[in-house]
Amino acid sequence: MIIEINPAPSRGRQIDQTPRQSQWPESMSGTGYLKFRNDRGVPEIRIGVREFKCIGESPPQDHPHIYINMGEADMILCPYCGTRFRFDSRLTPLDADPPDSYFADQNAA
Repeated sequence: MIIEINPAPSRGRQIDQTPRQSQWPESMSGTGYLKFRNDRGVPEIRIGVREFKCIGESPPQDHPHIYINMGEADMILCPYCGTRFRFDSRLTPLDADPPDSYFADQNAA
């Protein structure tokens, strides 16, 4: 099950209807978007991408892997676990704060 989260545009702003290419369309394994986890239970995770998947905790305690698109927002909540993800332009796509929040799926290949 995949749930797409897109923030609603603010009123009064013009919406660009031109198609955009994803910032980072595939994970390093080529299986989809980068995944982030919250094993520590921290309230906020800073990441260097605006499109990603939240998996909650590491498997087997993970929740459904939810695709999240921040759009132009700098912050968004995961609808399953409530983790707040904040975009940080100083981070690369594979970086996160806390650093162990990036999930490298070893079973994907």
